[in-house]
Amino acid sequence: MRHDTTLVRDEITLRPLTRDDAPEFRAIVDADAWAGMSTPLPATDEAMGDHLEAVVTAPDVLAFAVERGGRLVGRTTLYDLVRGLRVEIGNTIYAREAWGTRVNPAAKVLLFGHAFERLRVGRVALRCDHRNARSRRAIERLGAAFEGTLRRFRPSADGTIADVDYFSVLREEWPGVRSGLEARLGA
Repeated sequence: MRHDTTLVRDEITLRPLTRDDAPEFRAIVDADAWAGMSTPLPATDEAMGDHLEAVVTAPDVLAFAVERGGRLVGRTTLYDLVRGLRVEIGNTIYAREAWGTRVNPAAKVLLFGHAFERLRVGRVALRCDHRNARSRRAIERLGAAFEGTLRRFRPSADGTIADVDYFSVLREEWPGVRSGLEARLGA
């Protein structure tokens, strides 16, 4: 769904993602960064624009461009939103230069905070392709509880049917998760 929410923490800004972000986004994403997505990597700016448009207009999705210092370094979403109940964080892809930096923990503080404090959900879930060890480690470092592996859960970009590792944070767990993320950001 189109929205006007902008979230800011230090040099990290999450702003509404748009179709116009396609050329810049495609320039920062490669096949390794795209690994674990459910659709193939769009090969042209126009195809990426179509892909982003589909994400931006989905009825239960808040899609964000992730910027560091005013420069696009990725995208992320809050999706499968049921206000007052639950939401998932996902579709997160960062430029290689953002891997292992403050970008992901800062973005997650903003997303979790928005979900729990403004959308008033009781549960935030995250998932990743079971084969994507990098994404799994990143989710585990957030402090989310591993709930299990959903077998043969969804199509993947390579045409196979992927197993998906599922994690969550409940509202009452958020203060502890937030403290851990704040400690990482303060280091």
